[in-house]
Amino acid sequence: MNLIEDSFDWEHATVIPVRGAGRTYEVRTGDDWVALCREHPLEVTASRRHDWFRCTGRDGRWVIPDWEKIAKRWDAVHLTVRAYLSSANRSLQIDTGTSTVIAGWNPDTTIWLTDVAREEDGPRQHWQRSTHQETWTRTTP
Repeated sequence: MNLIEDSFDWEHATVIPVRGAGRTYEVRTGDDWVALCREHPLEVTASRRHDWFRCTGRDGRWVIPDWEKIAKRWDAVHLTVRAYLSSANRSLQIDTGTSTVIAGWNPDTTIWLTDVAREEDGPRQHWQRSTHQETWTRTTP
């Protein structure tokens, strides 16, 4: 949990066991993210322009993947650590007038778009961050 974008200084976490498998799109590089945006773009210029201009210095049209349309083909999207470290918070060109940014994600995160994975009956795990906020320790509920 040390590599969290827009961290809220969380001190407690709960791990919930799930079961299920689905079709997972792996974002291994910035090009993989760009391909998702090209396949099903959702324009977000009005809501993201200000922040993404401040982050990247680029002024223009911005898109992200249209998750509703992506969910028709994929059950989940996984962002690898490599893709996050090499491409997050950078302007990634879709075409001459349009770009995207991998933002609001954390490395090694999966976003589930469908309900193929469901909570399992197994016990939940409770974790707490140390006072130094560098390590997490499993606690008992």
